[in-house]
Amino acid sequence: MNLDGNSHPAASHPMRPGTHPVHWWRRHTGWIVASVVVLLAGASWAWQVRARNVAQLPLNSLSISTVQHGTFPVRVKATGRLFPAESRWIAAPATGVVEHVWVEPGQRVKRGTPLVTLSNPKLANAAQSAVAALAAARAELIAQQQSEQSAVLNERSTIASMRVHLESSAMHVAADRTLAKEGIVGHYQYADEKLRYGLQQKQLHLEEQRLARLKSGNRALLRAERERVQQQAVLTDLRESELAKLTVRAPVGGQIEEINAQMGQQVSLGADLARVSSPDALLAKLQVSQYSAASVKPGLAVSIDTHDGIVAGRVLRVDPTVKGGVVTVYVLLTGTLPAGSRANESVDATIQVAILHHVNFVDRPVGVASGKVAHVFVVSPKGNRAVRHKVRFGVGSIHRIEVLSGLNAGEHVILSIPSAYSDEQVLELH
Repeated sequence: MNLDGNSHPAASHPMRPGTHPVHWWRRHTGWIVASVVVLLAGASWAWQVRARNVAQLPLNSLSISTVQHGTFPVRVKATGRLFPAESRWIAAPATGVVEHVWVEPGQRVKRGTPLVTLSNPKLANAAQSAVAALAAARAELIAQQQSEQSAVLNERSTIASMRVHLESSAMHVAADRTLAKEGIVGHYQYADEKLRYGLQQKQLHLEEQRLARLKSGNRALLRAERERVQQQAVLTDLRESELAKLTVRAPVGGQIEEINAQMGQQVSLGADLARVSSPDALLAKLQVSQYSAASVKPGLAVSIDTHDGIVAGRVLRVDPTVKGGVVTVYVLLTGTLPAGSRANESVDATIQVAILHHVNFVDRPVGVASGKVAHVFVVSPKGNRAVRHKVRFGVGSIHRIEVLSGLNAGEHVILSIPSAYSDEQVLELH
């Protein structure tokens, strides 16, 4: 409709003779080409960026191990210290005050060498009293012996005198018997002589019995007195021994490790005064991870590195408890220690727990645990790429681990890669 209100057909532009209609995409060809170029350039840039990221893993910068097949020794690593096979704490024999310390740590001593001297007035008085009591008992024994000997001698003298009188009476009786027959001595006088003679015989018999009883009683009294003296002697020896023990001596030859006594110190009965050990007989006390300790058994071979040489040994016993995540293993050294080795010296050790035959094994990749399934990258034969593999691992050693499945002998495994590429399935190498 025109401004004047009259309607008329829209004006058309007639086509030129010999021309065709122009499509929209032809009119915008420049824009389309530009867009395609931009997309292709972006894709190319993204691919190149990714390619450049993968290319940051040069083959010669990677730690690679080859899967092997054969004999696989399973070993456990441990650390520890040497300590004396024989070590004894020497305790105070009684309560006392330290009077003198005769030795110092590190000093070599022989059996019986004085170490520490204590003083105890109570023990000293008891020993003196025991000695005095023993002397008194011995004096009483001697006096008793002399008294009994005197009594026996007196009784023997009495018996000897009675025998003389008895013999005299016998002669009178014999004479009066003849005189009585001749009528010179009266009958009553002869009878009286016979009665007195019989009485003297009885008296002599009684005295002889008394002498026998006296001897028997004397023997019993002397035996009791000697027993009392012996008991007092034992008590005296005990008191003197207690006093002598206040000078504490080395029970065995060896080396002084520690001295826990100072001049003037008050110590109680049983307090540790010193420790003596044999420096020529050492054991190894190792700390093994609780996860590795399950395979450690007594009798297994051990190599002890003293940092001055390697010494052979064998597991003596394994502590049944876990403390701080480790288990203590005691090793008997069967080899000769290097000169200068001493107690408390730190050592490293390798325990051989098993030997597996005809198995696949490889250097342990980072983060791989024994008896677990893990993913590792296997390098292609050409070395230009690495493919992620799922692998089941078995028994682990110090630096190596058994391969149960997922890898074949001769394949090359990347032991460690940057964490940014750990989830990739394929890595390009150069």
